[in-house]
Amino acid sequence: MLLSACSQTPVTVTLHSLQASGALSFVCQSDEGHVGLKLDQCPDYEHEHRRILGLVTQTASDEVAIVDLRGQSVVDVDPATPGYTFLRVGATPGAIVSTPGGVASFVGVKGLQKNGIFALPTTCLAPPSAGQQARDLTSWAACALSSAPGDIKVLLDPTTTDSGAARAACPGTPPPPAASAHECSADLTTEDGPFGRRKLLVALPDEHRLVLLDAQNLLDRPAGEFQACTIEASYALPPKVPSEPVKQVLPDDLLGASGSQCDVMKYPPAAAGTPTPAGMALSGSKLYVADSSLPVVHVVDVTDPCAPVDRDSLLAESSESPSRVVTTSRVAVSPLTPSGQQFLYAIDQNDQPSASVMVFDVRPSSTNRTPLVFPDSPRQPLSAPDRLRFGSPVRDVGFVMRDFPAPDPNTGVGQFGLQCDPNPDLPSDSPAAQYRPTSDFTSGARPVNLRGVFGFAMLDNGQIPIIDVEDFDEPCRRPASGNSSSVEDFRGCKNDKFTSFGDVNAPTVTGETSCKMIEPNRARSMFLSVSSSSVGLHGPTLRALPQFSNPDPAAGIVPQDQPHLLAVDFMDAAGKTYPAQVSVSGQSYAACRANDPATDSTKAPCDGSSQPLPSDPDPGMANQNGLTLPLVEPRSYAGDESPTVTFEGRVFQPPLTDRTSGFLQQQSDQSWWLRDPDAIFCSSGVEDAQAMASEAEALGIPSADQLAWTKAHADYVQITGDLLPAEDDYWHIGRGQFCHDSSSGSNATGRDACVSEFGGIDVTELKDTRELSIVHAFTDHLVVEPRNGSTVEEVQCCFPTGTAYTIRASHQWIVSGTVGLTDIAASKADGSCVHTASCDLRKKYFRSRVFEVCNSDPTVKPSGDTDPADLCQAGAANIGCMHDFSAGPIDPSKADGSRCIFENLTSRFVVYRGAKPSARDMQFTWSTTGGFSPLALSLLTQSTAVNPQSMVYVPELGYLAVVDGSTLGLALFDLNSLGVVTPSPYF
Repeated sequence: MLLSACSQTPVTVTLHSLQASGALSFVCQSDEGHVGLKLDQCPDYEHEHRRILGLVTQTASDEVAIVDLRGQSVVDVDPATPGYTFLRVGATPGAIVSTPGGVASFVGVKGLQKNGIFALPTTCLAPPSAGQQARDLTSWAACALSSAPGDIKVLLDPTTTDSGAARAACPGTPPPPAASAHECSADLTTEDGPFGRRKLLVALPDEHRLVLLDAQNLLDRPAGEFQACTIEASYALPPKVPSEPVKQVLPDDLLGASGSQCDVMKYPPAAAGTPTPAGMALSGSKLYVADSSLPVVHVVDVTDPCAPVDRDSLLAESSESPSRVVTTSRVAVSPLTPSGQQFLYAIDQNDQPSASVMVFDVRPSSTNRTPLVFPDSPRQPLSAPDRLRFGSPVRDVGFVMRDFPAPDPNTGVGQFGLQCDPNPDLPSDSPAAQYRPTSDFTSGARPVNLRGVFGFAMLDNGQIPIIDVEDFDEPCRRPASGNSSSVEDFRGCKNDKFTSFGDVNAPTVTGETSCKMIEPNRARSMFLSVSSSSVGLHGPTLRALPQFSNPDPAAGIVPQDQPHLLAVDFMDAAGKTYPAQVSVSGQSYAACRANDPATDSTKAPCDGSSQPLPSDPDPGMANQNGLTLPLVEPRSYAGDESPTVTFEGRVFQPPLTDRTSGFLQQQSDQSWWLRDPDAIFCSSGVEDAQAMASEAEALGIPSADQLAWTKAHADYVQITGDLLPAEDDYWHIGRGQFCHDSSSGSNATGRDACVSEFGGIDVTELKDTRELSIVHAFTDHLVVEPRNGSTVEEVQCCFPTGTAYTIRASHQWIVSGTVGLTDIAASKADGSCVHTASCDLRKKYFRSRVFEVCNSDPTVKPSGDTDPADLCQAGAANIGCMHDFSAGPIDPSKADGSRCIFENLTSRFVVYRGAKPSARDMQFTWSTTGGFSPLALSLLTQSTAVNPQSMVYVPELGYLAVVDGSTLGLALFDLNSLGVVTPSPYF
């Protein structure tokens, strides 16, 4: 047995150095005596006598690990013991902070009767020297708190005594005992850094207060004891919530909303409760405290830490969910930018579907206490108007300010915060010109070049999106053409000093599609918004021109008779038009003419960067289809899309284009309702006659014709289900034996009558007797009436059980394949389906209906026989807009037909009707690429099992340090390359 045991194969156990990591702090340590120094004195690249140490809390083992960034290794403080040994503290560690001069660090611990603070002098952040005792609990000075500590901040008390020295304690505090000498002691009074006595401000969430401790007093305690902390000051956060709600400040593009059918904005009621401090952020002498109970972020003036002064709180609220009490978990405050901007990010911990980030303007001159509502929200429907929301909950937030000053050629001195200057007349060796992008985009202004102030949001899923705050290269991240007008053009540009930035061959800017590539407090783009063979298709781009298809391929249709979907010029708010432009597979096209003026003397020559549009926007000359893509806001393009524009298309979006359980029921007032247990008609975009009335007014339909027009254009129900089987008892002993056919005058009854009137479903085109007009739509039912001869009673008799059906647009085209672009919603008054864009201006571009333009030229006649009712006649019930095609394409600045220009977030075009009426299921299709992709760091490149806990920026190294509580431990991202530093992470 003994021999057998000795011969067994040994089991190898992998020892991970960092496990269940939590919080992080950094100190600079000298090799000589392991003395602590200011962080900006590290690293010492010339002599390598100093190192940056990362202190990482280990929540599973009640330890603090030490990571040596110079040696790229984990420090084992007891090499004689197998495995990794760290600094043992008395309980589960939480927050950890270090003093400004790096002399000592302090870690909060919590556990049953073990709540307190441990002091870790930097001189002991190493294995013990010869003759020193092992690092254990008896090595540290510590004190006990009355409850579990939360976040901790180091404050400076600048108050001096008569001798000019910093006062040792707050007024009324008993004198501290004499310092106890032990191996791990430290003197903070001599450390480098800003003047002032070092104090520890500790949050006690369970007691709803903050307490102040003297850091030196704690260090002077005898090692190995755990007596009560000396509380120098206690600050109970006031429940300072306004008695009346405070309205959020709206940007210009969300002002002026009106409408009786919906509430534009509601504001949260006053909340009551006891403040509970959570995360804290410090900016100078101003402290910001998140609150996990009340909808506020507390603002406290800690100029005198012994007597903090409460200031007006920031008010946490949500414009999307005004009745929700918004509470916060962590906060971060940005440095004051060179332009004087400063922001606070606060995590809305209970936002749905995932924790999001509110942005507050906290610059010294700001009076706004509510979350910022971002401009351009109408063109960013996937983003909350007052939130930074991502695909996963936000765990932590932070800011980074960095720059690489270009030297002045005369003085050799660089200026921090200098903006890139695209002035074509500026000498190329000027410092501001040196930040311009190179022709191949390998240096200079570009997405990966983080020069400025940026926010970082660490997500639960391991992604860390980068947020633009103030990009010093923003002036060079734009289109090459300028707009000197104060009115924004179709690329989002205005107030430019130059009409062009360089020439076609040598631009001084990136030449991107929009002037809004950089927007404060919005996600940063991963790519340049440029489409070319050298950089790829990263700007809004058509893969190919739109294709037209006829539902009946066998039926020939000559070009004159078929409709055309064509591009249309852009127009700004002042009525100025700009030629249509579009990128197709990376080639830029514009409404310009080639060098030969004879091709089209009405157009300006092409400028060399574009070719003439392959599809002429003139309906009288077009032989292909085309469209333009709005370029104002790149974030409108969430990703690749394949839109379709279908005449009388289905309202319900794929894959559920048909519903399966529609029930017709007659009400006591003799009206007929179609009910469906789980259909949500309003949010699906169903438009009844009432909703169409607003469309008629917008399109300029004469008032005398509006009633007929709205009825003809209201959506309709199409029964797509089959009749009950012939053997079903319903046809023999039920009501079905009495069904009859009124449409043909036949004497047939029962199922035969139903077959005669409604036909089967195994045909190319369902009979129009299956159609019911929608008189009034509600969120849970539709009021319907006959559309083509049959009575509703006959439909109900022939389809007595739940039947399949769909809903189609009437005499109009419907756009699908884009994000749910409809502004139809249920009215709060009665649940009816109404347009809400007039009340909620964020839905301005939530459009899905296209009204085709008819040719008002009376000389144009369709081929073959056509019903006179289908001819293009002003005021006809089935006609929307009129325009004389012989006058050329529609001019957006003129009233003639311009109301029928369709523009949503990602497309702009006009559908010109053919000489013959459009037929149901005629369709245009196209595909776009070049959607906006946010720039993000990712832990997932290292492991699929991640649990990020916190992050800290190390400006001395240009690293963003991320603590992962799962497999990675500590990961370092180099913000120059945006990649993980190797051999980091540490295991």
